[in-house]
Parts: sequence; structure tokens; C-alpha cells
Amino acid sequence: MEEHVNPGDPDLYALGALDGEEKQAFEAHVRTCAACAEELAAARQRVALLALAAPPAAPSPAVKQRLMQHVRAEKTTVAVPVREMRRFSFLIPALAACTVFFAVLAGWLWRMDLRDTHRIAFLQRRLANAEERSQEVASTAAETDRLLGVPGTINVALAQQPGQPAGQAGVLYNQRLGTVLYAGQLLPAPAGKSYQLWLVPAQGAPVSLGVFSAKEARVAMTAHVSPGIAAKAFAVTIEPQGGMPQPTGPKVLVGVPG
Repeated sequence: MEEHVNPGDPDLYALGALDGEEKQAFEAHVRTCAACAEELAAARQRVALLALAAPPAAPSPAVKQRLMQHVRAEKTTVAVPVREMRRFSFLIPALAACTVFFAVLAGWLWRMDLRDTHRIAFLQRRLANAEERSQEVASTAAETDRLLGVPGTINVALAQQPGQPAGQAGVLYNQRLGTVLYAGQLLPAPAGKSYQLWLVPAQGAPVSLGVFSAKEARVAMTAHVSPGIAAKAFAVTIEPQGGMPQPTGPKVLVGVPG
């Protein structure tokens, strides 16, 4: 029967715990025994995993010097023969496996924590958007009630124009206050374009009331103009992104006061 090295020798050799005649005998045997050479390769992989699992450290020369002085001082009392160490060498693979397991577990927990952190941040953004939207709706409702309670407020329905994106909207306008409240629903504006709301006065050029892209299902906005402007019509046009000083694009919605 072919003889092999002791089961713990590959791990001890990979850890640098074999020396002297035992080291020479082990190296000579491994050169001629493929099975033991494979065991040594596996042991070196386990030791490498142990090294990777530990964080890197660079001790100062003073630390090394104090350590060597301490080893020399305690050599007679704490030195353990290599043969005694070999009694516990069977624990080395198990310790290496445990180290790798806990390293993998730590990585998995970190990824789970990171995923939960991203999920919480996403939900927080959604909540912030919902709160912002809720505040906008509440503000619009309050403004609507205020305008409806003021004498002279008119309600103008804006109708979709032929060949334009589907949508509908309405405008509340109080000429004395110069306050306009728009609420409507349109498809998102084409790429590179914006919707722009206009007040068309009885005299003079149209007045811009604001620009929006209709990313949300419904859009509500409040605008203010100089008090006393008589409105001949209200319109929503498609303009270059950011809006224009005067209407240049097609009319999507148009409404005329009754």
C-alpha cells in the first residue's frame, strides 16, 4: 500500500508550521506523490481564503520588534513542539471552512442590508412625492373654493382641438383679482416640447400663464396676471421645451368665456 503524508501535514506546510527534517521529508514526498500534491494545493487554497477573509493590516516595525522580544522571552515556557500541534491539525480545515462561511454570510447580510436601504430610500421618495402631491391638491382645492366664493369668478371649459393630443381642462378666472386657476388632463408632451397655458386678452398680445409637461395624470396650477385684464379666450399650446414669449405651436385646448 502506498504511504502518504500525515493528514494534517498539507495544512501545516501551507501555514508554514513545518520545518526542519519534517519539512524536507514532506517536500520530497509531495514531489513524487500526485495525491499528496493535490492535498497541498487544496490546503494552500484554504489558507488563501483565510487571508482574504481577514482585513489587511500593516504593523509598524516597532510592533514586530516587541513581538519577537516577547517570543524569545517566553520561548522556554510557551513553545509547543510541532508534533503536539499536529494533534490538533485536523481542526485547521474546519476552522478555514467556518471562516469562509462567516465571510460569505457577512457579505450576504451586507447585500440584504444594502437592498433594504435602497428600498427604504425608494419608498421615502415615493412618500415625499405623495405628500407633495397631496399638498398641491389641498392647495388647489383651497384656491378653488376661494375663487368660487369671490364675485366675478368665471368658469371656462377648454376643449380638445381637432388632430391634437386627447385631453380636457378647465379654468377659473377672476378678472378683478387677476387670478387664474387651471386644472386639466393631457398626455405627456412630445420629446423636447412643453405645454404652455395662455390668456388671450380682449386687447393686446396673449399672456403666458405657465409651462408644464403633463407628466402627471392631472395638472393643476395657479397663475397671476395684472388685475382688470378682460379675457377673450384661454388656450394651451405645444411649444419648445421651457416655453416661448408668444404662442408659436399648435393649439391643443381652447376655451372661450360664455
